[in-house]
Amino acid sequence: MERSTWLFKPCKKCMKIYFSGSIYGGRQKLETYQTLIKALKQYGEILNEEIADSQVIEKEKQTTDEHIFESLEKRLQEADIIFAELTIPSIGVGYELGYADSHNKKIIGIYDTTIVPKITTMVRGNKRIKTIPYTDINEIISQLDKILENF
Repeated sequence: MERSTWLFKPCKKCMKIYFSGSIYGGRQKLETYQTLIKALKQYGEILNEEIADSQVIEKEKQTTDEHIFESLEKRLQEADIIFAELTIPSIGVGYELGYADSHNKKIIGIYDTTIVPKITTMVRGNKRIKTIPYTDINEIISQLDKILENF
């Protein structure tokens, strides 16, 4: 096989994925976060699995806000892609998206139209953020190859 054919071929299983989801804005989609993170692990390393931890709020009490911020900021910088579940409005998720966008990160945002028919125009109107509505999380999971490959 010619070197250029195999050496630089993108490795979808090598991606560094930052998962963004609501913590303090509400944990109604926790099961969805858990399901998505499990599926996304097939494509690479999830940099912040604690989003899917049902005890994350309690665990955060064991450290400082500054430490958490610095840790998340470092992981956002390392990420190849931001995968955000946007159904539950969250200041933290909005901040992460703004940060990622200002640092030219690839961003995919999904939202459950059975809960919220539309998400904010600040996300919908940003052509650098790929938004995908769904009614069942399995719609997203079954399309992950296509979603991640085309972005």
